[in-house]
Amino acid sequence: MIIGVFSYDVAVFAEGKYGEFGDFFGGVLNPIFTFLTLFGLIVTIVIQRQELRLARREYEKTATALNTQAIEVTFFNVIDLHHKIADSLELDLSKIEKASKIELALTEFANYWLKKKTVNSFIGRPVFDEILEYLSSSDASPTIVVERYSTIQNEHNYILGHYFRNLYQALKLIDSHKKDIVTEKNKRKYASILRSQLSSKELALLFVNCLEGVSDSGQFKNLLIEYSMLEHLPIKKVSDDCYLLAGTICVDKAMLAQYRNKIDFSGLDFQKYYSGAFGKNTDIPYKLD
Repeated sequence: MIIGVFSYDVAVFAEGKYGEFGDFFGGVLNPIFTFLTLFGLIVTIVIQRQELRLARREYEKTATALNTQAIEVTFFNVIDLHHKIADSLELDLSKIEKASKIELALTEFANYWLKKKTVNSFIGRPVFDEILEYLSSSDASPTIVVERYSTIQNEHNYILGHYFRNLYQALKLIDSHKKDIVTEKNKRKYASILRSQLSSKELALLFVNCLEGVSDSGQFKNLLIEYSMLEHLPIKKVSDDCYLLAGTICVDKAMLAQYRNKIDFSGLDFQKYYSGAFGKNTDIPYKLD
C-alpha cells in the first residue's frame, strides 16, 4: 500500500516536472529553430543571388567573346577582300592616254607614253607602281600630281575607287564600335594589322587620295590621322617645295600639314540629304525644286 502511494506520488511529480520542462524547452527552442530556418532561407537567397551574379558575369563574358569573335571575323573578311581587290586591279594606260591628249600636246608628258607603248595593261599590285609613275612623270610638281590623280578618280574611278572605298569601310568598322565592345587598345591593334597590309606605294596613293578636295570632305583623312595609318610611309625631303613619298611623287609642306590635325565636324550639319536611293550622296541637291 505504501509502495503504491509512493509510486503514484513520484509519477505525479515526474509528470508535472517533465511537463514544465517540456514547455520550457519548447518555448526556448521554437524561436531558435524559427531563427535558424529564417537564417537558412536568407543564406539560400544570398547564395542564389551570388550564383545568379556569377552566371550573369559568365553570360556577359560569353556575349563579349562572341561579339569579339564576330567583329574579328568581319574584320578579317574585310582584310581578305582588300587583298582580293588589290590583286584584281586593272589599269589600261591607253584609256588614260585618250583622256590626257591636251596634256600630251602641251607638255613633255608624251615621253612617258612613248616608254609605255609596248606594255599598256597592268593587273594587280603593279597598278600602284604605274599610277605613281604616271603621277610623277616629267618631274611633276605637287599641284600637277594632285591634278592628275583627280583626273583618274573623276574620269576613271573604276581603277581605284572600290579599293579605297573598301579601305575606308575597314577603318570605319574599327572606329564605329563603342569602347565597351572594342577597347581603344584593340582598335589600334586592328588598325595596325590593317596598316601592315599596305605597301609603301599604297600608302603614297592613300596620302594623295585623302588630300583636301580629292575624295571626300575629310572623313577618310580623319580616320588616317586617328589611327596613324601613314606612320610607315617613307618621306624624303628633296627641297623646300618637294617631299618625296615612297621614292615616287612630290608633295609640299601644305599637303603634309593636312595630316597633322583632324577636321572638326561637330558644328557642321551633315543630316540634310536628298536621301532615297541616293542615301547620303552629297552630290544630289537637298532640294531639287
